Amino acid sequence: MSSPSPSFSAARRFGLRLSVLLGLVAALAVTVMFNYLAARHHWQFDLTGRQSASVSPQTERVLAALTNETKITLFFDTRSDPTLYGMLERLLRNYTDANARLSVRTVDPTREPADAELVLATYQLGSVKDRNFIVLETQGRSRVLYEQELGDYAVEMVTEGPPPEFRKSLKSFKAEIALTTALFNLANPRRYKILFTTDHGEHDPDRAGHPHGYSKFAQTIREKTGADLEKVSLAGTNEIPADCQLLVIAGPQSPFAPMELERLEKYLRGGGRLLALISNPIRGSRAGLENILAKWNVAVGDAIILDPPNTPEENSLLTAQLNSDQPITRALVADDPSNSRIRLVLPRPIGLIRAGPPAPDAPDVQILAFTSKEGIEITDIRGGALYRSPFNDRIGAFPLLAAAEQGSVRGVTAERGAVRLVVAGDSLFLDNELIDSPPANRLFGALAVTWLLDRPPVLLQGLVPQPVSTYRVIVTRRELRTVQWVLLGAVPGGILLLGALVAWRRGR
Repeated sequence: MSSPSPSFSAARRFGLRLSVLLGLVAALAVTVMFNYLAARHHWQFDLTGRQSASVSPQTERVLAALTNETKITLFFDTRSDPTLYGMLERLLRNYTDANARLSVRTVDPTREPADAELVLATYQLGSVKDRNFIVLETQGRSRVLYEQELGDYAVEMVTEGPPPEFRKSLKSFKAEIALTTALFNLANPRRYKILFTTDHGEHDPDRAGHPHGYSKFAQTIREKTGADLEKVSLAGTNEIPADCQLLVIAGPQSPFAPMELERLEKYLRGGGRLLALISNPIRGSRAGLENILAKWNVAVGDAIILDPPNTPEENSLLTAQLNSDQPITRALVADDPSNSRIRLVLPRPIGLIRAGPPAPDAPDVQILAFTSKEGIEITDIRGGALYRSPFNDRIGAFPLLAAAEQGSVRGVTAERGAVRLVVAGDSLFLDNELIDSPPANRLFGALAVTWLLDRPPVLLQGLVPQPVSTYRVIVTRRELRTVQWVLLGAVPGGILLLGALVAWRRGR
């Protein structure tokens, strides 16, 4: 019996094999080409409700204008805040997709200690090695953005302690605003000029060897803003220069002359920014600033405030309450809730003037810090000594620090933009002796200066923080058992049953 002839000849089999091989090669070539095009022509769709997976048109315009190589270092302990870290990682990926000249590197100080030390040494950031931040660098210029600048947090006390325990939760994500503004300023460098007044016994920003000098605070300002710091006298015919972005009056001990006060008021009405650190009544007399500050609804008292439950050392107090709604103190609390109390020395009360309903264009004044309800206001001060009087001394929660802002003054052209003021009832808390005792003093000073200098470019108007939504799923014990049975029993059992049916059918 002859054997059946093969279904396919050798030539036919060779042709089929060659056809399959060519098809595989063609599929591989198409895949490579698609990947090549995708790498150079990135395109994605944002299907989220708030477009939170893409950058804003303002950011796109800034990124399109960048022509220099820019390095971004994300220095972040990924376990400290996974939510913020994940959002930052996605945002930075969008930035590099939009402009190939941006490069991003992530350094986790816990897992990569050697790389972390190199970053800290390169940018001279050893003092913030325990914090999360972003460094942007281009053409030898750099800018540091700290964690509290990237998101707004709600802080709540979990246990009263001691020591008290706090829980932070991210409420809004504002990293795009901070990053885009920093990139724009790096690409279009602008040197800030900060002036310190002289001639009235103020703290000297150049005095490094004296406990009451301000050299440490001045160095903090330079590191944070890169600003040029100069001293200015308002005596004689000297006007406040037009390029002054911030004026610092650091603890005057003698009064300003009427002409000097007129120049100061003119500066403020032109949209000036002022950091006023008022000497306590023992260290200095009234400097004449009180009447000018009152025009911006900030009241400076002549008394001295004590707070016995919050007195770490004689003549000083720790703030008991901070305003979590104002950007300066909100960032201060978010940075370290357990160590956010500012230490002041015999401070004056700094409050809000209330005289009927505010006008529509009235300054917006916010109190930044208060004493506890057991604070004491002492008005009897003679020869540098405090005289307590149970009949005259008031007891309660007293304001110690204030911030004021006004968009425009009716009938006046504000050349410098919105008016901003920060007023403190003490000046010693930022001197060389106390600026790091506690660390919140230095951080408050840096945050106050940053807020006072803040002038978002017109190009970036409309950028707003993204709200962070949190969801809580509540599952009863019975529902949890049902889910466990479905995942551990029903799903594997269904797969086994399907496999058994397939095997039975094939066996037939």
